[in-house]
Amino acid sequence: MRDLWHYIGITPAGAIAVVLSTVTIYFVFGAVLRLWGQRLYSSPRSLDLAIVTVLGAIVGRSTMGHVPTLSGGLIALGTLATLEVLFRNLRRLPLPQLDGQSRARAVVLVVAGKVQNDTMRSYGLTTTMLWSSLRQAGVSHLTQVALVVLEPNGRISVVRAGQAIHPRALLGVKGAHRVQEQLRDAGHLHTGPAEQPRPAHPSKPPP
Repeated sequence: MRDLWHYIGITPAGAIAVVLSTVTIYFVFGAVLRLWGQRLYSSPRSLDLAIVTVLGAIVGRSTMGHVPTLSGGLIALGTLATLEVLFRNLRRLPLPQLDGQSRARAVVLVVAGKVQNDTMRSYGLTTTMLWSSLRQAGVSHLTQVALVVLEPNGRISVVRAGQAIHPRALLGVKGAHRVQEQLRDAGHLHTGPAEQPRPAHPSKPPP
């Protein structure tokens, strides 16, 4: 039994070390993803995928302590789950520092048919990647595009011309006010009140 515990157990000092390592890696890896995650996910090149794989391996090994054991893995998993639940609840609070532009991580790639080349270069995107997303959205010419946005998760959203865009659709987009002006000048901005969702089953008239 002592030999078995050596392979699956952990000492109190080792458990504390796993918790501290997991918390540290959580914040460091979170900062890395916040700085470069959007770019890594938006341009899935072989090198970028290899970097993500290596980062994942480093994170997993760093949190397990000197000798990886079953108990250490369960402690690391529990610590990660606790941190995620804690910060998920924290993000739901109406904190002033988390509102407005501090949350603006989505970026505009195309507005009113004009490609934002500087933004494309800064996020490692090429014209080929852009047109791949446009073709999937059924776009064959830039004049058919009102807005293309690179989302925080690396996906590309396409809003076609002819669709009135309400200012609320730009929540979380960097430079939203400037983008609104460009859309207004091109006639794509809808400035009226936001439409309320229609009920799925209209109520029957009273007898």
